[in-house]
Amino acid sequence: MLLSGGLLFLGGLGFLPLLAVSGPLKGLFAISWSVLCIFEWLALRQGYAVSGPLRIAAGGFIERQLPDGAWESARLCAGSLVLTRIAWLRIAAPGARPYAELVSARSHASEDWRRLQVIWRHIGAA
Repeated sequence: MLLSGGLLFLGGLGFLPLLAVSGPLKGLFAISWSVLCIFEWLALRQGYAVSGPLRIAAGGFIERQLPDGAWESARLCAGSLVLTRIAWLRIAAPGARPYAELVSARSHASEDWRRLQVIWRHIGAA
């Protein structure tokens, strides 16, 4: 679990007492928030457990390397963010829930990184 995810979980729970709703409804909201966060954490864990290096093709397709060395196709999902030197990519593999991967550029002048930025400009809003 990422530190930011844990902090957002606690922040969400900390916000609940401020709501002007009844106690049982606050309890329902707390349980719902906890279940949602658990599902997201499980998806992240599953994604990280079976994913290694990423390859990004010119058409916007992604391949991820599995622990056995084979490459599996995946796709970029909505909610990804690509900045100048860092990207938060939401990746969906066949038969798995989307998970997020933090990717950074080793070199600002990298051809692969520029390709990712160009691809994201074209398909990022889709």
